[in-house]
Order: sequence, then C-alpha cells, then structure tokens
Amino acid sequence: MHDQSPFSKYPELSRLMETGEPVCVTFETEHEIGRKVGSKAGHEIEKNIEGEAEERVANIGDERFPEKSRFLFCELVQKARMGEEFLISGQSCSPGDYVLGFSEKSPAAYYQNSGRYKDSQAAENAALSLPRLKKKFCVIRVEPLSLNKGSFDVLILFLKPEKAMRIVQASAYSKGKRTVLDTMGAASICGDCTVLAYKQGMGLSFGCKGSRKHSGYEDFEVPLGLSFEKTAEIEEALSTLPETRE
Repeated sequence: MHDQSPFSKYPELSRLMETGEPVCVTFETEHEIGRKVGSKAGHEIEKNIEGEAEERVANIGDERFPEKSRFLFCELVQKARMGEEFLISGQSCSPGDYVLGFSEKSPAAYYQNSGRYKDSQAAENAALSLPRLKKKFCVIRVEPLSLNKGSFDVLILFLKPEKAMRIVQASAYSKGKRTVLDTMGAASICGDCTVLAYKQGMGLSFGCKGSRKHSGYEDFEVPLGLSFEKTAEIEEALSTLPETRE
C-alpha cells in the first residue's frame, strides 16, 4: 500500500482490526455532478432532509444522483470493510433511515412488532431514545480507509474486546477521563457507531440484532466509531501506550 494513502495515516488504529479495514463514513454536502446544499437542487434536499428518502431522490430529478441502496447501512459498512465503496441517498432499514436523517417516521411500531420490548410504551421509549443525525447533507459515502481522500466524518472499526479496550485507554490518555458507554442493543452501527460517534467523539457498542444478523460481523467483535477529530487523538495516544501484556 502506498505511503501517501490515508490508510497509512492511522497505522495504530488500522492494526487493531484483524479482518478488513476501518471504514470511513462521510456526509457529503456536495455531489460530483455539481449539486450543493444551498443550490436550487440543494434547497430541495434541505427541505426534505427530514423527510422520506424517496422524496429526496425524486426531487433531484437526475439519474446520475445515487439511489437509495437495497442494502442496510450496517451491510454497506461490512462490505466497505472488505474493500467496496458506496455513495447512497438512503438505505433499506427503517430505523436506520430514521437515525441517519433520511426519514421522520418513528420506528416505534417496528420495534413493538419485533418482540424486543415489553409493550408499546417501551417500544416508543426505545424509538425516542435513538440518536439522530441533524446535519444537512446530500449523500453518504461509505468506503474503506485506504480509498478515503483524507477527510471523513466517522471511522468505524470492528474489534476484539482487548483492542477496543486500547482505544478506551487511548481516549483517557491525555486527561484521564472515563469513557461513558451509551447503547441499548439497537441501531448499533448507524446510531451508536455513526451518529453518536459524530456527535460525541466516540461510540462503543455491543452490536444489535439487525447488524449482527444481516451484516455478519463475528460474535466476538464489538463495533466502535470515532469522529474525525477523535481519530487523530486516538492514533497519537496509541503510539505511546504500553502494550497490554508488556
């Protein structure tokens, strides 16, 4: 791999993953066909950024604009982990659409029907507790770190517990502050590892039924997301920390 690739900028983080690469998620405000948030077409996107993905695509009116993916967001992340790249204007998980800002439709009914919550009130509470992205964007780019051009919003890794521990230790290196775990076994990759990481710097999760069932990461792996700014901090600290079993 060439030294100038972004992959080489984060060697400490990259070597923590035993299979595949870290995955970059970028919320793009400008698409290659020249449309920006703020242009005439962009105003349509802004107006509908809280609406259904289909409405957003229909308002673009250009076949070159990325379509809603038939895959779930967590599936796209797994595929990117193994080298594929994607540019999407939606994905195929209703809670994921809600979390990522593609839809305003609450997944409360979906959660109630899933059998994972005691009653409708618990399902409603679960839906209300989901992190949600409020950032205005046109499309989401999902790609392996080696294909990234040097900037992204979130970096997602899949780690064995000991490797995840090292990231938590690296986070505490500068100021000695504890990492607060915020998760509930739902919307793991889209919510915990993407939106929470984007907002708070780090999102550590044990996964969720949907992502573990459909995207296929190993039972012994835990997903973890870092914001762009946090990534640089963690990379630097990892190079200083003693090894676990020194």
